[in-house]
Order: sequence, then C-alpha cells, then structure tokens
Amino acid sequence: MQVLDSLIDGPLRLRNRREGDELIGMIVRYLRTGEEPQPRTDTQEAVLTAIRPVMETSRSRIVAGGNGGSKSTSKTASKTASEPESNDASKRPSEEEEEVGRGVKEEERGSKARFRAPSPAEVDEYARSYAASKGIDLDSTDFDPERFVDFYAQKDWMVGRSRMKDWKASVRNWVRTSKPREGKREVNDGGDDFSQYD
Repeated sequence: MQVLDSLIDGPLRLRNRREGDELIGMIVRYLRTGEEPQPRTDTQEAVLTAIRPVMETSRSRIVAGGNGGSKSTSKTASKTASEPESNDASKRPSEEEEEVGRGVKEEERGSKARFRAPSPAEVDEYARSYAASKGIDLDSTDFDPERFVDFYAQKDWMVGRSRMKDWKASVRNWVRTSKPREGKREVNDGGDDFSQYD
C-alpha cells in the first residue's frame, strides 16, 4: 500500500506530536481497512475534512488494486468504507471467500490459485503419467523427482526472478530434456577413494 505524502504532511506539521501520530494512524487504518476515522480533537477533524477527498480517492484505488482493477470500484469502496474490518482472526474470510467477494470466478480461481510446492511423490506421479502419454520410458532416463524438488526448493521455487507458477510445466520440460541413463550411477559413499591417483 502506498500512502501519499500529501496525506501525511499535514499531521506531521501539528505541534502536538501525539495528536499527529493518532491522525496518521487513523489515515492509514482508513486506507487499509476502510475504518472511518474518529477524530478526538477539533484539529484532527479539520485536517481530516481537508484531506477527505484525497483519502477517498486513494482508498478506491487500493480497493480497485485488490480487485485486479475492476471497474466497479466506487461501489466496493463505499461498501468497504462503511464496513470496518474486524481484528478478530477467527472472523476473517478465507482466501476463497475473499476471491469470491472480489468477484473472482470459480474457473479463474483454479488458475490464479497460490502456488503450492509439490512433494517428490506428486512430481513422480505426474512425470510418469506425462512420460507414458508421450511414449517415454521414464526409468531409462536420468529424471529424478527428488532432484527436481530439491533443485527448486533451494531456489525458493523461483524461476529466474519470478516465482514459479506451474510446477507441472517444469516437470514436463525436465522429462523432455532428460538424458538416457548410461548404466549404473556411481554413488559417493563418503569414503575417500584416492587410490585411483596412486
């Protein structure tokens, strides 16, 4: 959330620092949750009256951003402004309920769902079904589900500078580019085998 400097400059210029800090808190709370400010003093009320149009515009932009920029921001902003959020975590809506509230359709929810890292078993199951559909013998390749999961887990599931969106696409790519196995892999048992250099 970006707070405009013009909203903060007024409260910062108040001589009574406590009054200014309270005012900044009210502004930020309004922008974030839509909770109506309750001024305690005449000065706070005067400042809030002066910056009210900027606060409402900023609030509607924040709500529109949460809605993916939908055009129906004025209705949503006024509804959210009149219904302050509860701080009780048990009453907070689930992620799915929030998406429904923002107007996200059920079909879109599946494709825009948050990324969940797969387990090696899930990767293995998907890779085997994909390889079978393409006529690839997965056991004769060097594809290893644990290596796949470890590789991306160490990178925090990042692909370049972006977070991975579809691990199944990455599995398909790894299966397609996996090399045929050339016999048995050597396993390093931790012993030092320097005899080959003597």
